[in-house]
Amino acid sequence: MTAALDLMEERALHADRVEWTSARAEVLGALDDPEQLELKLFHLVKRAGGPHGGVRRGRPATGAPELPGFDEQGDAVVVTLPPCAEHHARTYVDATRAALGGRTAERWIVDLRGTGGGSLWPLLAAVAPLLGEGEVGAFVDRKGGRTPWTVRDGVVSQGGTPQLQGPPGRLDAPVSVLTDANTADAGEAVAVAFRGRPDTRSYGAPTLGFSTGVESAPLPGGLVLTVATSRFADRTGRVYGGPVAPDVPSDDPLSMALWDL
Repeated sequence: MTAALDLMEERALHADRVEWTSARAEVLGALDDPEQLELKLFHLVKRAGGPHGGVRRGRPATGAPELPGFDEQGDAVVVTLPPCAEHHARTYVDATRAALGGRTAERWIVDLRGTGGGSLWPLLAAVAPLLGEGEVGAFVDRKGGRTPWTVRDGVVSQGGTPQLQGPPGRLDAPVSVLTDANTADAGEAVAVAFRGRPDTRSYGAPTLGFSTGVESAPLPGGLVLTVATSRFADRTGRVYGGPVAPDVPSDDPLSMALWDL
């Protein structure tokens, strides 16, 4: 519990909103009352980190992953990216590599509608050939420190540490990105990563507003705490942290993207 409180005080985005001596005493005083403990932690993590965070029960990994979809529509290929849990990352990226092998298109549409939660690395790796080389985004902490997301030869890295090997090659065709109010978290990271890419435009509705990076800590009783400790930034340096608005608002973004390009 002390380690979880340390994480929030030292790294949470809005830690300066909290008087930590009294907050710690209040939480530690509830250790013998699981219901009160969970409630107090929930309110504290929201105050310290914002809406993207909370307290939940650890869940066992079950079921097969939902894999990316590829649908040809005229001269465009629509790539649908569902969310991906970290333990399914390799399967997710391998499926994308097999689907992209030798495939070409005049233009690409990356559909992030409804994509929320999970890990951002398999999603970024899946579209690495479309993102291009170099820095495509970053985490920015509350003091302005940057941890970049980069793509080099298909390898997606965080701050210089490789995360996943995506499909090889580079696809320089125009890209459309589709978002809606249910695009969140990892989905928002992909939307941000495409910002500033040449020949790229986004369509749809503003995202949910969880464009922040979270860190987690185990808690007593099988609970897991997550708290926002950074904001997403795009390759131009623009920092987000809330909803990501599309370039072209639309109630039918797929049709608009097909028509507009």
